[in-house]
Order: sequence, then C-alpha cells, then structure tokens
Amino acid sequence: MTRSGFTPLQKALEMTLQRLGLDVGMANVVVHRVWPHVVGEEVARRSQPGLLRKGRLQVTVADAVWLQQLTMLKPAILASLESHLGSRAVRDIFFTLGTCPDAAAAPRPEPAARGQGDPPSPELEERLREILQPVRDSECREVLARILRKTWLDG
Repeated sequence: MTRSGFTPLQKALEMTLQRLGLDVGMANVVVHRVWPHVVGEEVARRSQPGLLRKGRLQVTVADAVWLQQLTMLKPAILASLESHLGSRAVRDIFFTLGTCPDAAAAPRPEPAARGQGDPPSPELEERLREILQPVRDSECREVLARILRKTWLDG
C-alpha cells in the first residue's frame, strides 16, 4: 500500500498473478515478447524461445552453427534477459535443434505492424491455454487471456 492507502495497479496485478500461480506464465509471455531485443533480430529469426519451466528456458535453434554460437553466448543472453525482465525468472537456457518458422523468412515485422483485427496465431492460443490452465474460474481465465493477448499482440 502507498500513503494514499491504494496499491498501484501493476503491483496488485503482480500479486494477483503470483497468488494464482500465473506469474511464471506471464514470464513466458514476456520472454517471447522481448526475445528479439535480447538476442537481436538476426538471431531471433534463427531461434525461438519455448516454455519456461522452473527457471529453465527451452530455446529451439534452426541449425547446429547457431546452436553452438548461442551456447557460447548463454551467459550474456541470461544477463540480457535479467535486464529486460527485471528479475531472474530465467536462470538457465537449454538450446535444442529444431525448426524455426522465421529462419528462412524475411525480417520480422514489428508487433505494431499487425492489424487490429488480425486473429491470434494457433501457437499463441496454445500457449495461452497452457499458461491459463490452472485458473479454474472461467471469467477470470477469459479476462487474463484478453490481457495476455493484448500485451503479446500489441507490444
């Protein structure tokens, strides 16, 4: 509480997410959102963060050369994630070879380039289902889903 007797909205939201066990889910969303800023656009096109579980982030990398490079850069990436997230939510990174949709594509458009009416991707919807699965109250789950969609899509 502040002097006025009110809790700032950001703090109240953080406390609520933590109480509901959704703070890790929110960290997942934020990691995906800041990944291009953490590693740079070029690396972001060749890698894709996965789920964050127990402080360990799984990152899929397009090829072995980039996997080796990112493995060597892991300490710097962890430091940059800590700086962007404002916490040590990510304490380790596990790199795996896999398919990255943007690896052969042109540079990623900025999130603001999406149209207001563009539907969320199936991957985003799947992540939201995973993140919000513990929330039993359907109304609360839907409100949190709208907040997370807006945060993720609007940047």
